Amino acid sequence: MTNEQLNKATIKVSVDKVLDLGKVVFKVVGKERNEELLKMVPHIDYLDLAIIFYLYFKEDELYGYGETGGLLIQNSFLDYWKVDVNTLMMAAMENTPKHLGLKIRGIFSTIATYLNDDSLMDIAEEEDKATPLYVATNNSALYGAGVLIYKDMLKAMAAKLDSDLFIIPCSVHEIIIGKIMEDCDYSLDSLKEMIWYVNRHDLLEEDVLSDNLYYYKRSTGELGIV
Repeated sequence: MTNEQLNKATIKVSVDKVLDLGKVVFKVVGKERNEELLKMVPHIDYLDLAIIFYLYFKEDELYGYGETGGLLIQNSFLDYWKVDVNTLMMAAMENTPKHLGLKIRGIFSTIATYLNDDSLMDIAEEEDKATPLYVATNNSALYGAGVLIYKDMLKAMAAKLDSDLFIIPCSVHEIIIGKIMEDCDYSLDSLKEMIWYVNRHDLLEEDVLSDNLYYYKRSTGELGIV
């Protein structure tokens, strides 16, 4: 057996050992900023984003596969596993909410939590009632922007707010969901300008998700770019 054959055999044993479709989850990244990565990993395009996949491990299951508790799935893995990207997507749509969860809070309550100031919480909760803006992420708040494509999440928020929605891609870690209102203090154009500015001045490059603002139309259930 040649060294190349031995290496391939070793890789096959390694990836076969951890294959479990019940552990496949997804996260979303920006397509434009991750062109090189997307050449190496199976993914599904979604608007200006890409859905990529990894194997999720609990802390006591890591076995050295990564500090963040996940093993990124690469193109070569699909050949060893004899599965395609659609199989990964079906598994991840079921697994991701189950393993990573969903956390939605009013924006002012979220800020009060970040500041770790309990004295602000009562005021924040009152402000949240008057301002329909919600921060959505997963339970760990790491790569939580993937909640954007959780099944029926936006549908449920639109029903709760009885409105179409705008979605701000704050970062790869979280999104902001807001109610479309005629008498609000901000326009969609001003929100787009804010996204552009924050991405270039306030975020690390690796945390930027998108420069675009998204719009969810309740009547059709469609998500698009403004």
